[in-house]
Amino acid sequence: MAQIMPRLETIVLIPESTRKQKGAVTIPAAASPFELALPPESARRLRSLRQEMRETAADTVVDPEKVMPAYLRYQGNMYRHIPQEAWESRAAGVDVLIVSGLYGLVGSRDPVAYYECSMAEPLPPLGKLNRWWHDHGLPEILAAFLGRERPRLVVDLLSLEYREAVAGYSEALSGLELKTIDFPGMGRASQPRRGEKVAEILRTGKL
Repeated sequence: MAQIMPRLETIVLIPESTRKQKGAVTIPAAASPFELALPPESARRLRSLRQEMRETAADTVVDPEKVMPAYLRYQGNMYRHIPQEAWESRAAGVDVLIVSGLYGLVGSRDPVAYYECSMAEPLPPLGKLNRWWHDHGLPEILAAFLGRERPRLVVDLLSLEYREAVAGYSEALSGLELKTIDFPGMGRASQPRRGEKVAEILRTGKL
């Protein structure tokens, strides 16, 4: 049976990557720990949106039954600067949520298939996916998760298009420390620094 996330003290928000590892690995369960940690109504909403997305994006998904944990699937420049040992020996109470064009939101350990769509791109007939997810309730789903978990710190390392997908999630929350980290003027050159910051937080639980 899939395990619900332990109580979290620090949550980091990062984008998916367009570069992904193909294939699959054996993992204990095919359920999403993030989905299991959501309030029931929010979990049902996320499942419904994921189903609609899977049907629309079917041509972009290579063998949906072949999955691996999200932290292994994504292979972009940011992820290449997060050593595997940082993921697998992370500090207690730390996790990473990944904003995804196919899944909406996934935990870093969640099972993810290989797919080729992204938040930053349009997918006919839905249009640009960050807008679609935003308009269909992704900010409210994220807010519901954070409201249930009540972490001490949320670190937002999202890039622009991905931040737009969840814009407004923090407005209904109180008592949570939110730290938004940007790299002005660096563009894609910021990806290694984003990855290094994620690795630092995974190892220490601190900024």
